[in-house]
Amino acid sequence: MRFETRYTYDFIKRFLPPGCHRILEVGCGEGEVAACLTQDGYAVIVIDSDRDSVAAARQLGVDARVATWPDFGDGHFDAVLFIRSLHHIHPLDESIRHAATGLVEGGLIIVEDFAYESTDEKTLCWFSSAIRLIEATGLLVVSDEFQHKVLSKTETLKAWRQSHEEELHTAAEIGAHLKKVSRRVIRENAAYYFRYIASAITAVEKRDAILQAFAEQEVILAADGSINGLGRRFVAMPAG
Repeated sequence: MRFETRYTYDFIKRFLPPGCHRILEVGCGEGEVAACLTQDGYAVIVIDSDRDSVAAARQLGVDARVATWPDFGDGHFDAVLFIRSLHHIHPLDESIRHAATGLVEGGLIIVEDFAYESTDEKTLCWFSSAIRLIEATGLLVVSDEFQHKVLSKTETLKAWRQSHEEELHTAAEIGAHLKKVSRRVIRENAAYYFRYIASAITAVEKRDAILQAFAEQEVILAADGSINGLGRRFVAMPAG
């Protein structure tokens, strides 16, 4: 299991409700987390509007279906997961309400996302410097694609915001809408910046160690106020 998959998997496993059996994941990516949960014995359904993502998840043995949210329905679930997908989904209020109504009693909405709006100049300075340090070791491939997708966004705060703000929900908006349908919402900060470099690390045998160190540094620096951490996690317990 790759580090970035383990990082999300461990979070979800901490909060899955007792007796959890049936799980829905909205937006499956490559399906790695769903595959791990399926191997654990959970009945997992994943949906995505992207056919390539669904095909990749099916290759891992996941029950993946081409569908859009909040239009999808297939009974009730013990948990509905949004793994770095909810910031894209419109309309936000209807998406969260539909997730809440699709839960069994005691079910949970579990969200892993990011607060792009929290980034400031000092954080971008740290992030850019960390990338350049890894690049200097020869363990990071800074291709034209990487330059465009990542480094260009870290040059200025304006560039970062312009690349993220268009039609994306903020973490604050996600949290506010979850509160509207829930009797309790647990909120956690988490590392996230490491995800931007995960695909560019060349040294396979050192990859997970590099990503883990990057994530740990973000958590430590965010805790003492040196930077603003990017990751946000929510566990919502909808009102019965």
